[in-house]
Amino acid sequence: MQLILVVGVSGAGKNVALGALEDVGFAIVNNLPAALLIDTVEAMLATHTQPLGISINAHSPTFVADFDAGCAAISNVHPAMPLRIIRIDASDTTLLRRFAETRRKHPFASDHSTLQEAITEERLRLHAVAAEAFDIDTSSTSTHLLRQRVRQFANSIKAETDLPLLEISSFAYRQGIPPDADLVFDARILPNPFYEPGLAALTGRDSPVVDYLRAQPETAALVSAIATYIRAVLPGFIADNRARIHVAIGCTGGKHRSVYVADALKAAMVATARVLRHDREHPTPE
Repeated sequence: MQLILVVGVSGAGKNVALGALEDVGFAIVNNLPAALLIDTVEAMLATHTQPLGISINAHSPTFVADFDAGCAAISNVHPAMPLRIIRIDASDTTLLRRFAETRRKHPFASDHSTLQEAITEERLRLHAVAAEAFDIDTSSTSTHLLRQRVRQFANSIKAETDLPLLEISSFAYRQGIPPDADLVFDARILPNPFYEPGLAALTGRDSPVVDYLRAQPETAALVSAIATYIRAVLPGFIADNRARIHVAIGCTGGKHRSVYVADALKAAMVATARVLRHDREHPTPE
């Protein structure tokens, strides 16, 4: 049995994340007030055998105290049950655009506050809890990729060991650096397969591109240097109680060099960490 709590700023994708948990077999409860957390968990444990996923809203003025008390009570009563927290957020610009497009009212909005003030108030409450949460910023993340990241996170808990959780992603610099990345490495120093005949339409997972990059002496040196650095700094991240370390590998289009290096880095780190792997610009199919 395991429990994943989902919290998130309205409009950032909390419902999508909860749906992803349901897709992988979780029994879910949506939009629960934090004050009802411990009672709800007890009732679900009495009637369900599958893992539990619960999204918590922050509407109550006592949210922070209620959330902390609920998590503490669960940990005390069920110390052997893994309890993990996913927190979903996005930039103010992204959230304002999404509310303008959907014309939905923000849950914190009132006649005496602006939409920006409502977003700020909700975010302050959500970031006052769960310092160890698995944070996902959806400002430049598709719905497909958000579901993929949540499912991977849930699956990693099922096989959890004492190894740290390492998230490795690829991205395109032209689309911006992932906001939730802890470490960023630049693969643009490698020769670009895009300019080689027949390789532009392929990705870093296709054999011709893989063969091309493996033949470049800079490639192995870069992967080795990144892996060495990560192994050196992992103890510091662990000591800082990080739930996961997100390593982002970038190149110009996020298609060739970053994908290859991210895959090679995963292979180099599987003995050191539990690895989640995804591509922001070119996610793998469902």
